[in-house]
Amino acid sequence: MRLHSFAIILAGLLFFSSTLDAQMRGGFGDRGERGFRGERPDRIRVHERLDLTSEQEAQLSEFRTQHQKQMIDKRAELQKLRLSIREEMRQESPDMSAIENMVEQQGAIRTEMMHARVSHWNNVRDVLTPEQREIWQQYRRGFGEFGDRRGSGRRGYRGR
Repeated sequence: MRLHSFAIILAGLLFFSSTLDAQMRGGFGDRGERGFRGERPDRIRVHERLDLTSEQEAQLSEFRTQHQKQMIDKRAELQKLRLSIREEMRQESPDMSAIENMVEQQGAIRTEMMHARVSHWNNVRDVLTPEQREIWQQYRRGFGEFGDRRGSGRRGYRGR
């Protein structure tokens, strides 16, 4: 009974996390008015307001590319773990210690992703002048002329 309950709860959590992950990513790929993820109208406006030098633009572009590559790799690792957990759950006698280990690995990867995000934002911050930092901070908080950014960060924001 205990194993069965744990399996049901774990399956529910996996479903919820993958659904939430898909919702948070949002976007319409190469279709729709938003275009690709990096082309949100509010991001374009903040870029114009920052009045970046060509050197700053080059540095930020490099940071963005490296960060995106890193996040792609980490998201792929998470997806592989999700599949492995599902595969193990389908077994006649799932190895619960293996499943728990994979769940812990997922947590470690999410922690690595958060550390990478913090490092990325710190790198961006270091490139900006004090005036640009203030504009950028307003954008990050969702204030000012950057549109309706409900919620904190990406939570609650669905690209509307």
